[in-house]
Amino acid sequence: MKVLKAHEMAELDRITIEEIGIPSPVLMENAGRGVLEVILSRFPHVKKVLVVAGKGNNGGDGIAVARMLRLKGVDADVYLALGEPGGDSALQLKVFRNLGYEPLSKEPTYRDYDLIVDAIFGTGFKPPVRGEVARVIENINASGVPALAIDIPSGLSADTGQLFEPSIRAEVTVTFQFPKLCHVLYPSAKLCGKVVVKDISIPEHLAGDIEREIITPESLRLPEREPDTYKNREGHVLILGGSAGKTGAVMMSALSATRTGSGLVTVGVPEGLNPIIESRLVEEMSMPLPGEERLSIFSVDTVLREKERFSALALGMGMDRYEEGQDIVLELMEKWDKPLLLDADGINNLVDSGELGVLKKRKAVTVLTPHVGEFSRLSGLSSEEITANQTGVAREFSREYGCYLVLKGARTVISDPEGRAFISTRGTPAMAKGGVGDVLSGVLVSLLGKGMETLNALKLGVYLHGIAGELAEKKLHRESLRARDLIREIPNAYKSIENFLKKSDTIYQDDRQGEP
Repeated sequence: MKVLKAHEMAELDRITIEEIGIPSPVLMENAGRGVLEVILSRFPHVKKVLVVAGKGNNGGDGIAVARMLRLKGVDADVYLALGEPGGDSALQLKVFRNLGYEPLSKEPTYRDYDLIVDAIFGTGFKPPVRGEVARVIENINASGVPALAIDIPSGLSADTGQLFEPSIRAEVTVTFQFPKLCHVLYPSAKLCGKVVVKDISIPEHLAGDIEREIITPESLRLPEREPDTYKNREGHVLILGGSAGKTGAVMMSALSATRTGSGLVTVGVPEGLNPIIESRLVEEMSMPLPGEERLSIFSVDTVLREKERFSALALGMGMDRYEEGQDIVLELMEKWDKPLLLDADGINNLVDSGELGVLKKRKAVTVLTPHVGEFSRLSGLSSEEITANQTGVAREFSREYGCYLVLKGARTVISDPEGRAFISTRGTPAMAKGGVGDVLSGVLVSLLGKGMETLNALKLGVYLHGIAGELAEKKLHRESLRARDLIREIPNAYKSIENFLKKSDTIYQDDRQGEP
């Protein structure tokens, strides 16, 4: 499902109204009906509802909802927070009055209601909120009454994950046709609550050129095994890294690569640490390389001599940051002509070298998997700039350097050299633990090594990893989840996706209806 910005949604509205010929009041009626359905299903016991309406189309949607609720026998009041509306919203107010209803003459006591419908500002609003309406929003939040936001919580920007104060803290947000960036990116997504997308008759194909979308199960392709396959055909991946005190990182990557489906997995570590690896791994093989507590530059010669054995390389997990490590990364970036995934200290050593331009020179697939802190070092942007515009900065970096990026965070964004972005909404705060990123690297390099098309491999791997985290949390507790628990759940995550694909015809909803 595509994810839109405000101006993109406005253009789709315009095309629908002016070129296709669906009148604006019809779209407003459809929007009101969609919100009504959500209220009746999610808040079935409410008896008194307050709609706080602004002057624009968002306010008109809210007034339509109030009228529909009244006709269903629910006591629904309208408070015009910004005064009398104009345009199509004025038409909605006229209909409301023609039925014998009148908006409130003064600001109500919010605690007197069971539900507050926020219809003050829509996607066209540019924060922050100023003036008297800021106090209205603060009073709604302080009331303790659950709020349902129409389209976006008033006070937020549709175009960013940035928080603006004051903004409505919604329990549910009902948006129309497509989610917006504020619904799916953190920290703004925290204020949106459960996000429900409702069809209002804007044709989906109009968003065909939008280069942002949410990863859904329907968009995934699972790997297939031929009846006559054998282990080498399923990929032989090399996982290279490890240093004194950090051997667990490469081991977790190796175990997750095996669980994800690699036919063969080899772990390359300094020979001084190889006994540790040998004592812990069973199905996976080890490759002792020059170096005692950290990899030596001479390990590159060994890796390149053995290159034909492998289908993909993951580099950097537990590697440590050091000058010789920079040389290792740069030489492998230059001479490894197969898919290469750079993670953790692989990324840090690349940044420390000051030679980011090597990314542009690579002909083979290159995937970088930074978390926000690592990407801050890569890009020179602050963490705040990254989280506020996660899709934008990821797309720009991938286009500039010709690489694939998996930008990890509360939401993970995948971007490709063509500038497309894919957002995963799966996962859980329980996954904020050491080693979880190493597991993801193993999953991704496994799928790359199996020969999957790069974008399909990354989308499936990120989604699979998120589902595994959710399943592990359900079995354990969010505080007790470990990275290794995700590895155990990879088979069940595969099954969950397979089962969904067999029976699913649903669209995206962020409230986890229609698992996974």
